[in-house]
Amino acid sequence: MVKPIIPFVINKIKDPDNVERFRVVLSFEDIVHQPALSREMIEIQEAYTKLIENCKVQIEKLESNRKTRGDSLLKWGLADTLYGFILSVENRGYYFANFSKALSRDLGISVRQVNYLIEFVQTFPEKEQVRPEISWDKYKEILDIKNSRLQEIVIKKLLNGELKTREDIRKLKKEL
Repeated sequence: MVKPIIPFVINKIKDPDNVERFRVVLSFEDIVHQPALSREMIEIQEAYTKLIENCKVQIEKLESNRKTRGDSLLKWGLADTLYGFILSVENRGYYFANFSKALSRDLGISVRQVNYLIEFVQTFPEKEQVRPEISWDKYKEILDIKNSRLQEIVIKKLLNGELKTREDIRKLKKEL
């Protein structure tokens, strides 16, 4: 029998002691039918807190100067950290239902940015697939191309110098 996947959301709350904390929220039905979930939810809350702390350090490094802001390898590292957490939760039999919204709120980046990061690491699952000479902004343009063969063509043209800017990529996308 396949274990059902249990959805949860992570909220940010203020405790009576005025300290902001993360809380995993499950449906009432899941809690009633599986009372042993509370221990796992505490573990997920703690792991999420560590994830946010770790990612804030990575984001601070990314935003520390203009050169690192567009560093595709640093972005891939951040994306891999985020996606690794999501996969670890899913491997435990849970579904992080509000991941984009929660990560956006807790990391101070947009939902769209979170989604790009997740898509980036899903599209390029190995760090070796990411070319440091291609900036993060250009990778976002590549991710907007849903055909993997066309993505490869754009990457080759960027590496060969046939495309130089995001506008060049956009123009090519319209032609294709």
